[in-house]
Amino acid sequence: MSTAAISSPSPDAADAPLPHILVAEDSLTSVAVISRDLRQYYTLLHARDGEEAWQMLLGDPRIELVITDVQMPNLSGQQLLKLIRLAPETRISSLPVIVMTTAEDSAEKHLAFLNGANDFLNKPVDSLELRARVDVHHRLARIIRELEDSKKALAELATTDSLTKLKNRRMFYTQAEQNLGACRRYGKDMSLLLLDIDHFKKVNDTFGHHAGDEVLVKVARLLAQMVRGVDTVARFGGEEFAVLMPETNRLGAAVLGERIRAAIEREQINVDGRHIPVTVSIGISTLAAEDVESIDQMLNIADQRLYLAKNSGRNRICVSDDGKSHFA
Repeated sequence: MSTAAISSPSPDAADAPLPHILVAEDSLTSVAVISRDLRQYYTLLHARDGEEAWQMLLGDPRIELVITDVQMPNLSGQQLLKLIRLAPETRISSLPVIVMTTAEDSAEKHLAFLNGANDFLNKPVDSLELRARVDVHHRLARIIRELEDSKKALAELATTDSLTKLKNRRMFYTQAEQNLGACRRYGKDMSLLLLDIDHFKKVNDTFGHHAGDEVLVKVARLLAQMVRGVDTVARFGGEEFAVLMPETNRLGAAVLGERIRAAIEREQINVDGRHIPVTVSIGISTLAAEDVESIDQMLNIADQRLYLAKNSGRNRICVSDDGKSHFA
């Protein structure tokens, strides 16, 4: 299968790479016409049939627009169009597709429209019409993509702590409520860890706020590495973090809590060539072990046990109201 480009790069291609367009067409004459009219502005990739075009789409994320003939061997333009619109990857399913048909073939145009075509070109292709339609749909696709990227960025800002890249307090509550509902529905347990960096003010006062930020980032990274994919890790504010663990009983939570405590104590955190010793205190609450009805109640219990852990000397976990860090 050949995926060689059939265009000539413009003089400024090194500074601004040309947008990639896939042309699915078994007629080399039509391909030559399209290449002549567009190669100054776009990098054109040629597929000789619909099957080759589909494989190229799967493998090349640079493709930003598709021009396809209706009649092709192996996989027709209509079939290719259906595959594109049903693709699970948004980058493929949202691609603008321009279908080439003969002027009198209204049935094919109607079917292509139903299958999700963005526009049509009559064969033989008119040069001015080709350039105009390609430019319009390419610009529109880029605007839509930029808007989607902006939407994702705003959503991330609303749900993510900017320093540590963990979930923020708001997103933690959202996911915690969902997990609480699911655990109750299916009779599963759920645990929560509330973690606080010991003597964090002293870190800021001794080493500076830049060093404090580095400590927060490294602790956050350790937490993210040590939990499961189903768990939720959030920066709760200041030097406090929360870990929500669905389908985890008190013993499982205590085991993870101790592993986290020990890992942070062992971690070599160096900022500007200076070693910063870091330890954490952890309070743990569990759905089945406590008489609770809400996430706030679980947080309150974990917070009380965090307070007990600190009062008992710090650098420890607490799993019960008597300050124990283990089970008898």
